[in-house]
Amino acid sequence: MKTLIPVGASVAPFERKMAELGPRSVSEEWYDRAVRVLRGGDGGEHGLLLYQLILHRSGAGHPLVVLDVGTARGFSAMMMARAMLDANMAGHVYTVDVIDHDELRGWHVEKQEPDEPLARIEIARSEIWNRWFGDEAARITAVTAQSSDVLDDWKHGPVDLAFLDGSHTYASVKRELSVLDCLMAGGSEIVLDDYHLGVSVARVHSRPLNAIAWVLGRALPPTRKLSPVPGESNEYVIVKQRFYGIRKAVSEFLEERDGQWSLEIISMPSRGEYQGSDYSLAALTKE
Repeated sequence: MKTLIPVGASVAPFERKMAELGPRSVSEEWYDRAVRVLRGGDGGEHGLLLYQLILHRSGAGHPLVVLDVGTARGFSAMMMARAMLDANMAGHVYTVDVIDHDELRGWHVEKQEPDEPLARIEIARSEIWNRWFGDEAARITAVTAQSSDVLDDWKHGPVDLAFLDGSHTYASVKRELSVLDCLMAGGSEIVLDDYHLGVSVARVHSRPLNAIAWVLGRALPPTRKLSPVPGESNEYVIVKQRFYGIRKAVSEFLEERDGQWSLEIISMPSRGEYQGSDYSLAALTKE
């Protein structure tokens, strides 16, 4: 087995990266509310990083243009808008998702706390924002579309910071990176969520091997179950390479640009079975 770290990439633990960006932090009360309402009490460390990255641009000298792909409830967009408000910065966040902003839906999922504010109710994202995050929402425009359509028709000027957490397929991420390359100036950053370094067994990657392990593990009679059952405790037990397409798209993008972008891998705190010890963010900076 081998760890899959791209050539030339630097790796920084989350805590060290946060210390490098500066000591200022978001209000603990506000952050706890955002995690509880917008993430169901689950995680949220990546939001702290995005908050600091926005603060780090306080001397940009122009209104920030921020792109957030994969809105969901809006946690990442809210963290970046909150940073602008806290630093009294001019700027706006454009967040993109295929879920309509006014669509009624149940947002609660199994991995989130059963007593979260949105459990067992249907509510539109727009109502969530109006009810709990009105000031931040004024700095955000929610767009219902595919990211490719938005980027192809981009009219908001150069993008200073992009956070990509939408479709995790190779084709989608590769296209987003390629178009953003033309929309961003030197010093701009692209952050990608769910960049799992993982390990590779020869040339076999995660999904086929893990799927076979999961089927075999389920087929074993109860008296012969392995501990843990292969493929049961996590999607990537056998080959730790969840969302392989993201890593592949980033690697190809860097190779094709040949020194125009640098990559820093930020290893994030593990969150049990949902996010294992290989969970990272990929931060691309345009030279």
